[in-house]
Amino acid sequence: MVIEMELEGIINELQTQITEKNVNFLIGSGASVPYFPSLGNIEKVLTEREYNPSVRQLIYLHYFNQVIDKNLDLIDDSVQCEYQVTTKYRLFIRGLVNTLNYRNTRISPKRANVFTTNYDMFFERAIDYEQRGNPSLILNDGGNGYFLRTLSSENFHKTVSRNGAFDNYHKELPTINLIKCHGSVNWISSLLESQQTIEIRNDLKLIKQIRNEAQKVNIGDDEKKLIEDYLWAEEYDEGLDIGIHEIAEMNLISLDRFFHKYEQLMIINPEKSKFKNTVLDEHYYSMLRLLSYELEKDQTILIVFGFSFADEHIRNLIKRSFHNPELRIYIFVYRNGIRKEIMQLLNCQFQRNVVIIEPTEEMPPIDLFHFSKLLFEGAKE
Repeated sequence: MVIEMELEGIINELQTQITEKNVNFLIGSGASVPYFPSLGNIEKVLTEREYNPSVRQLIYLHYFNQVIDKNLDLIDDSVQCEYQVTTKYRLFIRGLVNTLNYRNTRISPKRANVFTTNYDMFFERAIDYEQRGNPSLILNDGGNGYFLRTLSSENFHKTVSRNGAFDNYHKELPTINLIKCHGSVNWISSLLESQQTIEIRNDLKLIKQIRNEAQKVNIGDDEKKLIEDYLWAEEYDEGLDIGIHEIAEMNLISLDRFFHKYEQLMIINPEKSKFKNTVLDEHYYSMLRLLSYELEKDQTILIVFGFSFADEHIRNLIKRSFHNPELRIYIFVYRNGIRKEIMQLLNCQFQRNVVIIEPTEEMPPIDLFHFSKLLFEGAKE
């Protein structure tokens, strides 16, 4: 009962903070579960194990089929979004917008920054649905232009207002800055006046081209199962290692053609050597600076959900921000027992401005639905 009262007090405090302070969210892959499944130790495998280049291409084929390819359904209105995750994202967006509307713009702008390491299209899709019933909602994804939409960090510093018919009033509109630190499936590398830039293309034409090459690789159900076992294995397994090399060897040419297309994606892959594209590298560190600036501001909160803190750059940036006495950090963990792991990762045992919200043993795990319910409706059922 004491824990429940503590949770209720924390949520009440947080709800007040959202209506008054500079609001930032950090959203990780946990928000898109279960539509995008966990792929085991994929980063560890890609970083630490020894294999032929074709095996690496095979692992990325599996990653593409299980995660990235599914974004094509998110932009297709003819595909029913029965995978509830879109509904959960919409619940979060709706709650956030309602809260922003209560703000006093003389104290705080009606703006929230959503930093995310996800490169899927759930946020864009959910906001698009919400805008159909609420045209006053503004999504700022950092793009500028009409026929050629390009990305720039400068575009996040905007405020949009609605004027009266006779310009007798200005009403600030609720704005969500969607800041995708690890890239996005709707970004492509483009040349603008001989300068490389990031173009935003919502037709996902590149994903369709990669899918076409992926379908030419001869992988059956047994092979898929072996790849999954290989990715989930905690330790080296000789049988799995031989099997995955045989699959890769039998598909050398088709895997190479697939990976040639895959490498054009403007995303940060799940491995330690993240960067192979200069403009994406520059964008990543530009977004880190933006996050750092936000966390150094007065009267600021950071709300973390679905984020494992595996990205060491973001993790270290957040640890440095602990010194800001005007900052309050709220970290939601998925299930009971994870709190200690997060505390050890962040070394925040003695940080009074860091609050970790963990479900009790009696509570269900905090997925995106429960996170939104807690955040915008309160701890009481």
